[in-house]
Amino acid sequence: MTRRRIELHAKIAGLEAELAAWRSMAVRGARLEKHHSQITAVTTALQVAVDHLTTRADSDDPWTATEHLLIRTHDVLDYFRAKFAVRLADVFADYLTVADELAWECYEPVRTYAPRLKEPPLVFLDRSAEPFSIARGADYAAELTARPPGTLRRVVERLPVPLVGVPWFHLRHLPDALVIAHEVGHLVETDLALTSTLEALTAGSGPDWRRWLGEVFADVYATLATGPGYLSALADFLDTGAGGTGTGAYPPPETRLDVVRAVLDGTSSSQAAAVATALVAGPYPELGGHRLDEILTFDRDLADRQARALLLRMAPDPRSNVRTLLASAALAFAHDPETYQRAGTTDRVVEAAHRRITAGVRAATPSKTAAERGREAGEAILGLLL
Repeated sequence: MTRRRIELHAKIAGLEAELAAWRSMAVRGARLEKHHSQITAVTTALQVAVDHLTTRADSDDPWTATEHLLIRTHDVLDYFRAKFAVRLADVFADYLTVADELAWECYEPVRTYAPRLKEPPLVFLDRSAEPFSIARGADYAAELTARPPGTLRRVVERLPVPLVGVPWFHLRHLPDALVIAHEVGHLVETDLALTSTLEALTAGSGPDWRRWLGEVFADVYATLATGPGYLSALADFLDTGAGGTGTGAYPPPETRLDVVRAVLDGTSSSQAAAVATALVAGPYPELGGHRLDEILTFDRDLADRQARALLLRMAPDPRSNVRTLLASAALAFAHDPETYQRAGTTDRVVEAAHRRITAGVRAATPSKTAAERGREAGEAILGLLL
């Protein structure tokens, strides 16, 4: 074996060892067990490239071409590597564990209705000042640097892991986490192919509402998932000057708040109420003909009681799941920010949320299905990288 072939095999072995290490960290009982299906999806797909590289290293292809393909494969992995690795640092892991569970609890009620079981959303911290979601099949690899231009964008689109990005400064302000529910709403529209149904439900509401439909549905979804806490979180977010003016995909801030109020209690301008009511009522063929609020439920009374208890430094109600806990935190902060801060509410809610998260693998797709889908994605990725 020539010197260059030995060198290539060593470099390829490094990538293969890393993929194996990520898989070992995602088995039941390991630190990243909750990311089992996500890590499996990424590593199974990239293993196809590793196998091809291993064979190619012994061929007569120029070693430089093989090495460049290895670099491009690393670049694909790196997009996810950083998002998994940050969870190994305690300073970030506490928040991300809770944020991931919130995203899961918002997504899980509709997951079984998806045409094929999907990996749950992966929350990551980002330099953006606004939360955003990156759906399966969306352009979420624009920041990748390997060439040729545009290739890796199409590559990462093949990987079945949806992402939700939140600003780094969310780490210590839990009420803002409720906007994750809005981003999950976008993923639900994509995964269940709801757009045609949404358009039919709101037909006749006018071109503005048609343009705003994706954002309005996401607001409706988040309100049903997290209750009045979302109204408070959204109002604070919009008060920063974020959001749209109505000329683009985002309705004007007051219109968005009208929609949320209509979902909560019917108090809103008539057009916002009509659109919100239609989106809640459905029916949704993609959800077995159900109303949206039959699938996605929230205990508002429990959240209200718990918000008051948090301000009194009382222990959170053991019946609360994570989205109820975070919604209660948002309500407590909206009612009395100073007491919220003095009472150490953030730490107490995070600790309580961690106690609610059961051990074990989350949402594992049947192994045969996951393996087949991973290999399919891997073959498609390899074709794009070559």
